[in-house]
Amino acid sequence: MRTPEQCGFRELRGGTGQSEQTCCRRIALITGVSDPDLAIVKRDACEACCRSLSPGSEINPIIASLVYSAAGRIIQAGGCPGCDAERAKRLRQRILNHLGYVPAGTPDICFPPELPVEEEHAAFSNGGTERARSRLNWNVGLLTAPRSAPTILTTLRSLRMAGFGPVHIFAEPGSWLPEEFGDYPRTVHLQRRGNIANFYSSLVALHQEQPDADGYAVFQDDVRIAGGLRAWCEEQFWPLGVGLVSLFTPRVHAADEPGWHLLSSGFYRVFGGQALVFRRDVLRQFLADPQVLHELHHGRHNDDAVVSAWATRQGLPIAYHTPSVVQHIGVVSSIYENGPDPRVFADAVDSVEQIVQWSPPPRRPGKIGLVGWNTASGLGYQTHDLARHLAVDRWLVPIHPQFPTLPDPKLGCRVDIVPLTRDPRELSVWFRGLDWILFVERPYLPELPQAARAASVGVACVPNWEWIHPKQDWLNYVDVMICPTRHTFAHITDWKRRYGFGWKAVYVPWPIDTDRFAFRQRESCRRFVFVDGWGGGHGRRLDGSMTEYPRKGMELIAQVARLAPHLPFTVYSQRRHVPDMPSHVEIRRAPEFNGRLYMDGDVCVQPSHWEGLGLQLLECQAAGMPLVTTDAPPMNEHQPLRTIPVAGGEIVFLLHDQPILSQLMTADGLADVLQSLYGADISQASRDARNYIEREHSWDCAKRIITDTLTVV
Repeated sequence: MRTPEQCGFRELRGGTGQSEQTCCRRIALITGVSDPDLAIVKRDACEACCRSLSPGSEINPIIASLVYSAAGRIIQAGGCPGCDAERAKRLRQRILNHLGYVPAGTPDICFPPELPVEEEHAAFSNGGTERARSRLNWNVGLLTAPRSAPTILTTLRSLRMAGFGPVHIFAEPGSWLPEEFGDYPRTVHLQRRGNIANFYSSLVALHQEQPDADGYAVFQDDVRIAGGLRAWCEEQFWPLGVGLVSLFTPRVHAADEPGWHLLSSGFYRVFGGQALVFRRDVLRQFLADPQVLHELHHGRHNDDAVVSAWATRQGLPIAYHTPSVVQHIGVVSSIYENGPDPRVFADAVDSVEQIVQWSPPPRRPGKIGLVGWNTASGLGYQTHDLARHLAVDRWLVPIHPQFPTLPDPKLGCRVDIVPLTRDPRELSVWFRGLDWILFVERPYLPELPQAARAASVGVACVPNWEWIHPKQDWLNYVDVMICPTRHTFAHITDWKRRYGFGWKAVYVPWPIDTDRFAFRQRESCRRFVFVDGWGGGHGRRLDGSMTEYPRKGMELIAQVARLAPHLPFTVYSQRRHVPDMPSHVEIRRAPEFNGRLYMDGDVCVQPSHWEGLGLQLLECQAAGMPLVTTDAPPMNEHQPLRTIPVAGGEIVFLLHDQPILSQLMTADGLADVLQSLYGADISQASRDARNYIEREHSWDCAKRIITDTLTVV
């Protein structure tokens, strides 16, 4: 442990022993004050800072409390050189999360704990390389709470068979404790602490009991541990050099192959937290984290959510083993008093000797509940095709606030038309018997993903990347992202890495129903077709102004029509007010059946500024109509005959503060491309367009990938 004399922020100002006074440059640096008297601290504060789990340059609770106090004096004085009163007020607000936490009713306890004075062991610095001795020095705890059907006896017996000696039992008031293990150390709380406080305080106690332990394990009271686990762990730890291990691997986190794998679980994505093991250095980081203390104070989330969110913020993966060496046996939750526990189940072995013979259990196609519009719109058509081509069990159709719901498609699955607001209890009834829910772009109904998770139903999303934002709460509950373009797949994979989302991402080139789009051989380019749909909406610039142009690029079509009046256009639009067009541009109301969009005309022109998918770019080719579109992803992914040069771009916002790049083109650039095609022989290009859709965007291939992805045991 460091001493105050070793601190680089310390300037001795006078006095000796406990009466000495020191200027803490760390406080001066944080506040910005130039007056050293505002940063004077006593010897005992320096010693407490050195004993902190995050000493030195970290803003530990000791430094936070000193800064908080200094800011208060600055506010009272009306400001000082280097820090005015307004800055001091903001500083006090921001430092709150870094203060320690004193649990209600236990004034003698303050979190995070301090290191014992005699502690001299440095935290692990080798990242978990080979150990000097063969056995780990463990300290193990077991959490228990009142249950109508206690399982703690089974858990304790399995821990003993696994090789873990007397474990420290941490019990909420009213818990049943078996006499068979009466000699085990136990702490029974005088007041109910709740899940996260019991979990955190048990780790604190384990650390204080043995501050030099190599690893600290906390088991829940509703698990069964594989026989021989401790000896097996002696050989395996620390797996892949990682200091945070879950010995329980629920099916949702299991790998395709046996062995250890690392998972960045994302926020709220560690299912259950039934058996977590912390390496000593990792535990100290966790206990001292200000956001963890904040969660502890408010108690809104359980231990699994807090651990996974912390690991995500730290960029720390969690090691899981397939098969699981711990099984969850609980049926009734000690946390959810009004209902059953969302079942967390693993493909687990009863003994570590079974690992070498283990093979994954057979999987079956999951029973899917589809959620989404049934409207004449892009999202409606995407959802309709999923209902038609996948073996969905039921389709929940929310009523669109603007567009009429199409007639019952008579697809053979159950169809339930519901308002946009739905009681979660009603949703839980709709979920019964399902393994997955699937939706395109958004969950439509509030709390749909949360309700699905509570019912142990997997959540699969087909994302349109421009309409999602990393701060959307529902993204935390998605298990699978079915990405319809390579651009979307790269985007979603990047978010998984950068923000720690726990989803599995798969790329499925979006399929087109070729039966709906009858192929017609085009011979020469005589007429261009532009499909505007609803226009695609406008973007918002950094200054708050809206773009003059909509997403689909109608304004470019109008400009080109004026520049080159000899180029004939047919424009399909669902908008009530279509911009003025020259007389040689034919404006048609988009048909309700999208298969009729491409019956007339020869080449489809879609100068999109951005697209999530761009169904028209694929549908036109299915009908044998070659494509001209923007030379930028994802538009140029779809094998266009010609691309429109991008002259520049600008950052726009569609959802909150999530930026996307809008591609900018010139009317001259588009006119040049179209004039090079006008009158040209496109017979081969027409056949190539259809062949491309049949080869790379078929429903047979997409259905196989999606079905294989949405399987269950």
